[in-house]
Amino acid sequence: MSSPMIALNVCVSRNLMYTALEFEELSLVADVCCYIRRLPITEQDDEQFGLFKLHQDPTKCCWLRMDKTLKDCCLKNGDSLEYRTRIRPLGVKTLDKLVTVIPVDDGQSVQRITQSVCSKLGLSNHEEFTFTVDRSNNDDDAPCSLNGKMVNWLISEKTLQEQGVPENTAVTLRKRFFFSDLNLDQSDSVKLNLTYIQIIVGNEISLIPIANCYSRDTIVDGTLSCTKEEAISLAALQCHIQYGKYDSSNHTPGFLTLTDFIPKVYTSVRHVEALICNEHQRLLDIDKEEAKYKYIQLCYSLPTFGITFFLVQERRKKMDTLRLLGVGRNNVVRLDVKRKNIISTWPLSTIRRWTYCTDTFSLDFGQYSTNVYTAKTTEGEIISDFLSSYVNIVLGSHHKLSDLVTDTIPVTDDHFYEMVTPPGENKIAMQDCPAYDIGKRT
Repeated sequence: MSSPMIALNVCVSRNLMYTALEFEELSLVADVCCYIRRLPITEQDDEQFGLFKLHQDPTKCCWLRMDKTLKDCCLKNGDSLEYRTRIRPLGVKTLDKLVTVIPVDDGQSVQRITQSVCSKLGLSNHEEFTFTVDRSNNDDDAPCSLNGKMVNWLISEKTLQEQGVPENTAVTLRKRFFFSDLNLDQSDSVKLNLTYIQIIVGNEISLIPIANCYSRDTIVDGTLSCTKEEAISLAALQCHIQYGKYDSSNHTPGFLTLTDFIPKVYTSVRHVEALICNEHQRLLDIDKEEAKYKYIQLCYSLPTFGITFFLVQERRKKMDTLRLLGVGRNNVVRLDVKRKNIISTWPLSTIRRWTYCTDTFSLDFGQYSTNVYTAKTTEGEIISDFLSSYVNIVLGSHHKLSDLVTDTIPVTDDHFYEMVTPPGENKIAMQDCPAYDIGKRT
């Protein structure tokens, strides 16, 4: 018995003329594409072509997966599709100001595209990189940033189309996860340079990243707390990288603009510039590449290096208090917004569940704590994406979160994640949980 038929409007030519075609609902998208390729009116016979579902909302436009049926794609009679190439030229900006145009498969997730781009750029550890899209402060829909610079992280499991990235928009490749920097290969000059630039250049990138629409500040802005000695060592290394080896005739007190090299809290320290010059003088035996390596390693040793922070609201004594909730390679932390001191630290191994909806995010620590942490935020999906990605990196080749995803039922806006740790093995299960109440343990 044949399956019900579905009538679709398909654009198969460059003149944007649509043709009404009927298919069985249980037809695979791959078979539909093969049929369209054989039509006389089809101008392109290319296996790189696919079917693109159109919608008035650009974020709801999507590529149909080849291994799915038309019914699985939730198509209905009268829906419009375009038969077009899945390959798009993607402009990729790196933090050293270079722009490379790379052909990518528009139907793949950001994670898969990032892997392809990193491979072509010669970058290892592709899982630690992802894309951002620059947002203007004139964007009425964008939340306010901490210091006026907008950084919009793309979610790794979604496509560019699903996140509203137009075809003519360039993306910026940034290091999102700081996991392998301790083992950074000094001979990998590309990764070494990009990591250093992301930490320091332009006062745009921070040692404490503020995710999504919150910007990142460098160490000189005082966002990342460090001791006076550490600040002087970092300033000396920065001098060596920017101005070369110490020259007694030029590199003397008064030469530096201190606010570009050291946190403001230390600029008033007596003879601080002389201390930086003295430390700079001790670096005569190393070259710039080694200085970058030492700079990165010293930053890596600081407590909050590489942690991505989100501005959230916590309910305390019937009042909302602003906090920074940070996700790192080993821990989830809470910081005081003003003082930047750590209030709480939770190792990833103690987190058993997390859930988010449109305006809240919660952490459940299972047997490790009787309390459930809940905060108000509209960035719950991105916080969850960071947590999932870090766990993926930790698990490495043993288990991937995407391989353990169970069937999902998109009934509500709540999303529930559970980490199960049987003896000798780590696993992660993910599912939508319509019955899960935020703040209550199931």
